[in-house]
Amino acid sequence: MIPDDVYVYKTVEGDVEAFNELVNRHHTKIYGLAYRMLGNSEDAEDATQETFLEAYKSIKSFRFQSQFGTWLYSIGLNTCNQYIRKAKSRNRMLEAYTEETATRGMVEERNVPERVAIKTEQSQVIQAAIDRLPPKQREVITLYYMQHLKYKEIAEVLNISLGTVASRLNKATQNLKTKLEKYYL
Repeated sequence: MIPDDVYVYKTVEGDVEAFNELVNRHHTKIYGLAYRMLGNSEDAEDATQETFLEAYKSIKSFRFQSQFGTWLYSIGLNTCNQYIRKAKSRNRMLEAYTEETATRGMVEERNVPERVAIKTEQSQVIQAAIDRLPPKQREVITLYYMQHLKYKEIAEVLNISLGTVASRLNKATQNLKTKLEKYYL
């Protein structure tokens, strides 16, 4: 199998088909990361496309100090975090609007489910618990357990030390256990 670096060099030289090969190789992993971070397939697909678009625009800045996949994970994680920040902002605006108009009697309160894509009740509970983790813990849990990255790869993606990876993963695991105890005891 030809290493990713060869396709990166070809992409930098203007070979679009080389970048298409990189997309084919990494699409499933990046989509999986986005799905775990965002919780629904529509946002995950959008974030995956944005990740590859950003990677294409930034590929000349790739310095071969890590694997291409690790660099791509960093871009994907940043893209997902932007989606999360935008969603929180939209939710705050929607809550403010709903609260304001409800006090005027103009809008009925509606319960709109946000997580339709997760199929089983157990995965819904686990995903909801992961979603409630602080962002740094959610990142490390997703990269380790869902994306199966090693500590070293996580450290590279997040630009943190191995000790920080271990610490965050330990805190995240304990936090997740606490959140899940009420469902499974």
